[in-house]
Amino acid sequence: VAAGGGATAGIEAREGRGEGREMEGSMRIATKAASRARGVAGKAASRAVPRGLGLHASTRARKVTVCSSKVGRNAGTKRERSPVARKAVMDRTTATEEDNVASVSEGEEIIVPPAGYSGLEGKALRKVTKYPTKREVLAALPQECWKKDTFKSMCYGVFSASLTVALGLFAYAFIPLKLAYLPVWALYAAVNGTVATGAWVVAHECGHDAFSDNKKLQDAVGYVLHSALLVPYFSWQRSHAVHHSRTNHMEEGETHVPFTIDSVKGKANYVLKEKLGKGLWKVVNLFIHLVVGWPAYLLTGATGGSKYGVTNHFIPTKPFSDLLFPTKFLKDRVWLSDVGVATTVAALIYWGGKAK
Repeated sequence: VAAGGGATAGIEAREGRGEGREMEGSMRIATKAASRARGVAGKAASRAVPRGLGLHASTRARKVTVCSSKVGRNAGTKRERSPVARKAVMDRTTATEEDNVASVSEGEEIIVPPAGYSGLEGKALRKVTKYPTKREVLAALPQECWKKDTFKSMCYGVFSASLTVALGLFAYAFIPLKLAYLPVWALYAAVNGTVATGAWVVAHECGHDAFSDNKKLQDAVGYVLHSALLVPYFSWQRSHAVHHSRTNHMEEGETHVPFTIDSVKGKANYVLKEKLGKGLWKVVNLFIHLVVGWPAYLLTGATGGSKYGVTNHFIPTKPFSDLLFPTKFLKDRVWLSDVGVATTVAALIYWGGKAK
């Protein structure tokens, strides 16, 4: 259509002008018409792809230098560090707070993410001059998030505990406690262990003071559920609180603290990894983490920070370090946790003896 329109215009112009000028005008008109047609087609095609991922959008992150809006994109362009207008940057990285608008300044190098790969459109990569305080973050949360629904919490607890007990009764009634049935018991452990995680998480929320405003009910539920799962409730409540208050601290963190290269554990891990190779080391590490890790943490404070030494969630005194449970109140709660776990162990021993 564009070519036809251009040819018609060329015939009209030929009547009053020279043939050379006529052809030149015809070519210009045809080119403009074709350009408009491509523009329309491009806009139509762009509606079919996500915002920021046009037909010629970049698929790689680029480092660019912010320049003034007047300078534009063609001043001092380099392949790996091309300048972009500050206004364009601000249009794509509009801040939610006015204080952060000035964080992108002229002459600053920023990373432009691949087009279409971030709903934030690069805001996460901007330099932030001021981070919100903990108080500001908490104040921004809706008030309903702070309301504890005791009835709903109890429903979760009863539901999870009932499923766990039901599976346990089923195993007690239909699976003989004999060595020949060890594979069946292993399957049962995997199934009911998964189900019992629900009860564990409910007790976890009790330890976080998120279950109910009734503190006595909250601790009673957490104590019963965790004790039934051989977890020392009050001991763990204390160590877990330290874990969250010192998350990512290399000395004072309570769990999953990386070994430093100059520590005994760090050196031993690197030597073992080198001897086993990456593939086998991954399998061994996975086994240690998922099978041995939890008991090792409760008994020795494994993966805990160096500040607390070798700790024990059942014995808060010597020969173990008492730095994690420094006061008499905390030590007494550890002993109380032992009573709950010991009761469960005694019940299991009684059941095993009776099954024989």
